Amino acid sequence: MVVGSVPFAFGEAWVRPADGGPLRVLDACGDEGCTGSPQEALLASVLAAGAVCRHDGWRLVPLAGELVLGLHGGPAVSDTFLAGVAEVVGVALQRSRLQGRLAEEGAHRTRLRAALLTAQEAERGRIARDLHDQIGQALTALLIGLDRQVERPDAAALAELRELTSATLADVRRIALDLRPAVLDELGLAAALQRSAREFEERFGVAVSVLVALPSRLPGQSETALYRVAQEALTNVARHARARAASVVATACHGSVQLVVEDDGVGFDPATLAPAERIGLAGMRERMELLGGSLRIESAPGAGCGVHARLPL
Repeated sequence: MVVGSVPFAFGEAWVRPADGGPLRVLDACGDEGCTGSPQEALLASVLAAGAVCRHDGWRLVPLAGELVLGLHGGPAVSDTFLAGVAEVVGVALQRSRLQGRLAEEGAHRTRLRAALLTAQEAERGRIARDLHDQIGQALTALLIGLDRQVERPDAAALAELRELTSATLADVRRIALDLRPAVLDELGLAAALQRSAREFEERFGVAVSVLVALPSRLPGQSETALYRVAQEALTNVARHARARAASVVATACHGSVQLVVEDDGVGFDPATLAPAERIGLAGMRERMELLGGSLRIESAPGAGCGVHARLPL
């Protein structure tokens, strides 16, 4: 652009790689016969100083702290003109980087949505199996038993049918609570976490301590998001951690709510998780980010796991 519009005889651009290695040629145009490119040490010093440098016919212009534009030959121009060139090209570079980040974020969200849809379908399949295998079979047995009692009533058989009805009702309540606990709407996050911890202990035999120190009820979306993060974190404890104990702590500090779920299990290396194993973590992070929060995982093999979620109040 600059070579063609002024024109200069030759232009070359050097960029520092992301790994911090020596500057390398990014692009060049103009007179291919031009030789004697500046040395790496000179380019590095120009980049470090952040100021235009003239050397052996070259005008060296630092850009955005990571790129050096070199112009050779052509008319005499002022440093003010070269600084203007640096500003224009710097804006173009920043716009290009932002567009790249937007494209990367868009691709990431597309992958995340696909993963969440897969997780939703898997959850629906689990609920359908529960309804068919447990509730459906229990109701079928109940119907057959009642038909028999109509013909030949028996006190012992009626007692068994009563127990079956109670167990089926408990299964229905468990499924309903998994979908949406009423206590979350009625009493808030603290009560919902306490109840979830008790049910988790009964079902999986892992001791869970709960500490909630919040000043008041949170907005409904925030309570739901934090509850789902805690629920998913405890589900991962049951599935993978082989832990003896876990803890759930929710506190308010510096204008935000912090939720920490920790366990003393086997731990893992987050960088080595397979894509299928990241769906739950991605879902938790998405819940937090949609409300302006964040989520961080701290774990290592043999060191347990900590899920740290934050939401602004």
